[in-house]
Formats: sequence, C-alpha cells, structure tokens
Amino acid sequence: SRPSPGTAAYGAAKAGLENLAASMAMEWAQDGVRVNTVVLGMARTELTELHYGDEAGVAAVGATVPLGRLAEPEEVGDACVFLASDRARYVSGASLAVHGGGERPSFLHAANVNKS
Repeated sequence: SRPSPGTAAYGAAKAGLENLAASMAMEWAQDGVRVNTVVLGMARTELTELHYGDEAGVAAVGATVPLGRLAEPEEVGDACVFLASDRARYVSGASLAVHGGGERPSFLHAANVNKS
C-alpha cells in the first residue's frame, strides 16, 4: 500500500493478491472456507541487516514505525494463528495489517512544526 521507487511491479502484484483473496473469500464462503491476507510492515528476519545495516541502522528504521521497532517473526505468526483460529470464525475477505501502526511519512520529518 506504500509506493516505493523501483517497486511498481511488486506493488501491483501485492494489490492483486489482496483482491484475489477478497474474491476467493466471496466465492468459497458457501463451502465454509475463509480467506484473509496478512499485510506485513517491516519485520526483523535473518536478512534484516542486508536491508537496513547494523543494529544502529535497524533501530533507526524501526524508529520510523509508530510502535518504535520492527515486528518480530513470532508477532507475525501470532496474527496468522489468530486468523486461523475459531476466534476469527467470522473474519473472511479481510486484510489484517501487522505493521506497528504503519510508517511515519517522511514529509512530517521535514516539516518544522508538530515534531511530536
């Protein structure tokens, strides 16, 4: 949902997958099948340093997230377990954002008012 230079095909594919899931949820509901998507923000993985650098770089990138850090893999797993559980038995065709509140827009950093 966030455009980024050089990622048009990737973004289009992601948008297509979200629509595919919503369409499948509608089509398969009569058979009792639920279809949802997990929309992941930035998460810590074994390759995090390749994208963001050392721990200082990872921390700086994490600071751009309202919750102040990257997601941990188990937090993403917890969201998936929830969607697969009976607690989500009426959730279908949904996109669950697991992104710590999103990313702070860069224009806010450049502004000279409302720095909080």
